[in-house]
Amino acid sequence: MGFLAPLMLLGGAAVSVPIALHFFYKARYRPLPWAAMRFLKQSIEQTSRRLQFQEWILLVLRCLCLLLLALAMARPSCALLGDGRGESVDAVFVFDTSYSMGAQDGEKTRWERAQEAALGILDHLPGNSTVQIITNADRAADIGPRTPSNLDEARNLIQALTLTSLAGDVLPGLDEAYNALDRGTGTNKEVYLFTDLQKSGWERQAGAVKAKAAEIQARASFIIVRCGNPERPVQNVSIADITYPGGIPHSKTRLPVTVLLRNTGSKPVRDLTVTLDVDGRAREKESATIAEIPGGQSYPVTLTAKLDLAGPRLLTATVNRDDLPGDNRLDRIIPVRDRLRVLIVDGAPDPRDPKESGSHFLRNALLPVAASAVDEYFVRVTVVPPEEAGPGLLGVNDLCVLCNVAASSQDRPGIPGLSPDFVAKLPTFVQQGGGLIIGAGDHVIPKRYNAILGSTGVGILPFPIAGIVSTTPDKPFRPAPDTTESPGFISLFREEPYSTVTADVELFRFLDLQEDTPKTPQEETAAADAPKGETAAADAPKPRNRVLMRLANGKPWLTAQTIGEGEVVFITSPLDATWGNWPAKAGSYLSFVQFTLSHLTGQAAVGANQIAGRPLTWRPTTLDPAGYELILPNDRREKITTVHPGDAETKPTVTVPETLLAGVYRIEALGQPLPESPRLAVAPDLAETDNLDVYTAPDVESLLGFEPVLVLAGDGTSSEWATLRSRREWTIWLLLGLFVVAVGESGWAWMCGRAW
Repeated sequence: MGFLAPLMLLGGAAVSVPIALHFFYKARYRPLPWAAMRFLKQSIEQTSRRLQFQEWILLVLRCLCLLLLALAMARPSCALLGDGRGESVDAVFVFDTSYSMGAQDGEKTRWERAQEAALGILDHLPGNSTVQIITNADRAADIGPRTPSNLDEARNLIQALTLTSLAGDVLPGLDEAYNALDRGTGTNKEVYLFTDLQKSGWERQAGAVKAKAAEIQARASFIIVRCGNPERPVQNVSIADITYPGGIPHSKTRLPVTVLLRNTGSKPVRDLTVTLDVDGRAREKESATIAEIPGGQSYPVTLTAKLDLAGPRLLTATVNRDDLPGDNRLDRIIPVRDRLRVLIVDGAPDPRDPKESGSHFLRNALLPVAASAVDEYFVRVTVVPPEEAGPGLLGVNDLCVLCNVAASSQDRPGIPGLSPDFVAKLPTFVQQGGGLIIGAGDHVIPKRYNAILGSTGVGILPFPIAGIVSTTPDKPFRPAPDTTESPGFISLFREEPYSTVTADVELFRFLDLQEDTPKTPQEETAAADAPKGETAAADAPKPRNRVLMRLANGKPWLTAQTIGEGEVVFITSPLDATWGNWPAKAGSYLSFVQFTLSHLTGQAAVGANQIAGRPLTWRPTTLDPAGYELILPNDRREKITTVHPGDAETKPTVTVPETLLAGVYRIEALGQPLPESPRLAVAPDLAETDNLDVYTAPDVESLLGFEPVLVLAGDGTSSEWATLRSRREWTIWLLLGLFVVAVGESGWAWMCGRAW
């Protein structure tokens, strides 16, 4: 127990007054003999003990009145620690800045209620109090004030706070609040958490939240300010994705784009309008109206984007009419090409009958137009035999395909293979964003491929080749579409009609791969740094090499490996019809070629699209000596300090460590704008709105293991907390006790003064 006004305890010294009066000012008398008094002597001796007892009780009651008065004026409180140093409070304000706080709650948003409640509490803090302000979503930051006792600066900071596009997690904020308690100098400490009590943020690390809250409760008053009415459900439709399945963006066309909407609320949302524009050209935007999306359901909307110019183009989709604007817009950078150049190295060419060459089916899949229109088609295909494949060709093409190519001219007599210069250039080609497809065939010798293209060579094979597996025509190997990687660029093969036509493919031979290979040092580091727990699946980086689809016998069929900014796709069967009938299944073969072409040529935009909270990376050809600055979606500018010069094999790198806001970021050179500022699109973290359920007071008590102070943000929050603060004190109970004792003392004095 402590005291808010300990100096008033000196008033307890007044208890000496009645004691002094009792002992030093007794009635004095002189004995006077009187015969009649002798008859009273016996009576006086009998009553003296009773009178003395009455006087002692009266003395105790009067002393107790003075002590209770002194204690009441000292304002004792059970919530204080230490010896007490006056009325001042060391307050810590923790604001939930996840974007669900932007939900509409009646006439105001949850965030507006949080700010108003915080300002009200700030205005009602006792004199000489201090404030520390912490923002928290899935990470926490102490933003000031520079001097905790400067409440005017704290007020300005609260008014200037803005929401992020991050998902919520309570633990980082509680950790930072606990550390802030050590920075306070007083003993009267209060921690305020302004939050909407959304379940997802409390349950991400529930065990650690419970432990940290208990630590705070042991040192301070823990007050949760609920910002939002739990009886008022939130209607929310988020834009989950922007895709162009099977399409390859190229200039002077209209690209079909699918905008995926998701109703994350429990009730249907009606009369929605979805719009799509390119590079902010409002006059050319396309829109669609949706009558209703049931609660918990997704709804795809197909719109078209007019692509006039080549280069990175910005697609922006928006939706209206819901209570939560934080996920009503999604930006996506897509690479639009004027020409797409594909180099095919054909290891089995047939000049006499091109239809029998190893690249025949692939070339037709890349050029799905009439022969008369090939010259006008945006995909330009160059087919060369292995002996003509030089490293210079990789510099003028976007994609390279090896069709049944021997790894070396020394593999088999008379069969030309890849030149050492071409092989040496392949890793750099992929690292800098190029796409590489490798198909199997009779010219692929496993031992030589492992030595030249595998981990002991240039390292572009996803897995080592263990050997060749064959079967008879009556027992063919078949793909298993249900094993397709999801999410992934061919995840549609899990669905109809792709799954059925792919399951009908017959293979009579394939390359067996060795999957249990040791991890590289980079993979070991990525595994050690990968997040643990419930969010691991969403946040962990993709493995460097992976299986895209397996055969029905469990063996890998389609595999991939990411190298730098590019990717290698390795197929354990040929891209021709020598080992099976896959090219004859147009619905599967043609779709795979188009999906893969779109994916590999779109790798250049991967770094330009990110989720809020994660870093952005831009790789310029050369670095500007003046340095760079970042222009945020709110037009605020920040200097970029993380710049790496690169080396002989990798480009320079400009990195933005974290992104708190969704929208379009731009990078410019300091002091001079770039000819075309690179744009980077950041999407909100949709984990925040996957579950909009909120906790009730019993839920919070059950989670934390104790009953915290829980108040509802509103116009009366500050006065309500002032009342709660006064209830923590014992003053009112002491005054009540003083009244009872005073009444008892008066009654006892009256009784003692009566003549019996």
